[in-house]
Amino acid sequence: MASSQLFIIFAILAIFVPLIVAKDYVVGDKAGWTIEVDYEAWAKGKKFSVGDRLLFLYPKGSHSVVEVEEKDFNRCKAPTDGKELTSGEDVIKLDAPGKKYFICNVGRHCQMGNQKVAINVESSSSSSSSSSTPSPSPSESSPSASSPEPSSPALSSPSNSSPPASPSPAAPSPSTSGATIGERYGWMLIMVGIIGFLIGSE
Repeated sequence: MASSQLFIIFAILAIFVPLIVAKDYVVGDKAGWTIEVDYEAWAKGKKFSVGDRLLFLYPKGSHSVVEVEEKDFNRCKAPTDGKELTSGEDVIKLDAPGKKYFICNVGRHCQMGNQKVAINVESSSSSSSSSSTPSPSPSESSPSASSPEPSSPALSSPSNSSPPASPSPAAPSPSTSGATIGERYGWMLIMVGIIGFLIGSE
């Protein structure tokens, strides 16, 4: 009887622990998803794991997010059948290990403004980094295939004096961040309750 309860406890832990420890990463931190940010430096030192989420925050209509292959990343070219996200609060769940590549497909933001990021996603059993801070998460966007926003201006060549002004990304509402925190702690409380029930029923 005790061994079957122990098995159930470990099964519950295996299911719920990845949900509790997953992290949200705001791409570019306070700068958000915009031009003239060194996203290679931003990603350096962070350990992305399966189950984590990337949050691309930017003013709606000014940028986009497209996941691409390495060759398209290097060329700053989105495939014609690529799914382009344009909500300004785009959420991408990292659901498989390996290299992931993302670019902005508006104007020449990727080519001239270096608006692209490459990350390496580890399996969820790997330890996650303590160098990142989980951030409030906006609601998940559903990908929609579309072409670049025609009204968005193309980026001119970057100047050496000062980077072009870019509006700050919209801040998620406090109720959304509370839902994320509550969701994680809710799962933890459910798990502890089930384990307590199983141990107490011996």
